[in-house]
Amino acid sequence: MGRCQGLLVKPGNPKGIRTLADLARPDVRFVNRQRGAGTRVLLDYHLRQAGVDPAAVQGYQAEEYTHLAVAAAVASGRADCGLGVMAAARALGLDFIPLFNERYDLAIPCQHLPGGPSGGLLAPLFELMHDAEFRRAVQTLDGYDVSEMGRIVVKCSGNNTY
Repeated sequence: MGRCQGLLVKPGNPKGIRTLADLARPDVRFVNRQRGAGTRVLLDYHLRQAGVDPAAVQGYQAEEYTHLAVAAAVASGRADCGLGVMAAARALGLDFIPLFNERYDLAIPCQHLPGGPSGGLLAPLFELMHDAEFRRAVQTLDGYDVSEMGRIVVKCSGNNTY
């Protein structure tokens, strides 16, 4: 499964924010995710890649614990932008500037895969990931991609040793 992360901005993007470099502008107030959140790790990585010093980002230390809380901070005017998912932006009527596509993989020990000694344990999970209604429901969340959901990427060795 994958999702798109980007900048959540006020409707019409009045500050003309387009890239992470814009976060260092003195007229831009940012709201961040908390330390340890995947979104924060993603931001820190890309700030380093872009050569943007977090100390130059006004609001870098202002932390929220959910994508929706970031969206609420932007919608309320407490911040001009924040990094988050498209679904949070859409939920609060914000504009969304896509920046990064993330891929999510679920690592499952071989013995729990279909055909493994305890493969039946996770059968409901595999059935759910392939269920057309569930896939449609997830796909309705703006910015999420289910095209790879449920696909087994690496199979265990044929000798069935676990």
